[in-house]
Amino acid sequence: MTAAPPRYPTVIEPRVESIRPETLIEADDTSMRAWRVGNRVGEAPAWHPVQRCLYWIDARGQQLLRLRPATGELTRWMLPEVVGALALCDDDRAILAFPQQLVSIDLQSNVLQDIASVERERPTNRLNDGKVSPSGRWWVFGSMDERPDKAATGALYCIGADAAVRRLHDGLVIANGIAWSLDGATLYFSDSFAGQLYAAPWDEDAGTMGTPRLHARLDEAAGRPDGAAIDVAGNYWSAGVSAGCINVLDPRGTIVRKIAVPCQAPTMPAFAGTDAMKIFVTSLIRPHWTRVGPWDGALLEIETDITGIIPPLFRRAAA
Repeated sequence: MTAAPPRYPTVIEPRVESIRPETLIEADDTSMRAWRVGNRVGEAPAWHPVQRCLYWIDARGQQLLRLRPATGELTRWMLPEVVGALALCDDDRAILAFPQQLVSIDLQSNVLQDIASVERERPTNRLNDGKVSPSGRWWVFGSMDERPDKAATGALYCIGADAAVRRLHDGLVIANGIAWSLDGATLYFSDSFAGQLYAAPWDEDAGTMGTPRLHARLDEAAGRPDGAAIDVAGNYWSAGVSAGCINVLDPRGTIVRKIAVPCQAPTMPAFAGTDAMKIFVTSLIRPHWTRVGPWDGALLEIETDITGIIPPLFRRAAA
């Protein structure tokens, strides 16, 4: 990757608020709440099992956010650049993907530090989506074309504890939907622009992938695939960003369940809680919309009837 002069460290002072959820549905078998967090492009929700809180980003709002659901404490870090992905680390830090730069933020001192430059040779791209691998050894993240007339200039990348960035796959328009099968042998990812979900062989020891194959097609009406999560049955929970729903696909790539959500454009689900039977869903508001609903840009909280997989913390320290 092309090197660039370091721009950090810098200190980002957080702002702390108090927020309360609003109940949307409360029944014997269903519970749904919404937190009015006012995101422009909420993305990348990730549950911290030690801290028992949820982190996520507002890409266009240039924020890292943290919610403690038990107390309603909401923390916002205002970031200097657009942010596209997030990874929680095992050393009380997080990795953030700025348009062409990976940085870490110390969640105690609030200091940003450079890690690596990515795609300086592709100035019309920005980094987008990411997920920690099943062992915590790797963080796989993607990129996307930011131009209105988009081209297949996006890619998938991988970074490990040595901070070396490797390109895994090329030729995507909007890389998204990164997740792994239960056995860790299959890497799922999507091209949201094309409405295509892929599956590829994955080597967790080496952090490498094989040739991807088309796993499913999800068009505008079904819900183009945005961010994703996996449950204990191996089902792939895909945010249908164009259809206001979560599509649940079985390991064969068949939709076996569709969950309607009260926002127009959900962006990513994440399993959370001590029993991993809660789902948080981020959402966005598109600038050209003439109608914005009360829960567009909100953080949704849904009680589920199945246990999910909470990705591990990224192991920054070498084994």
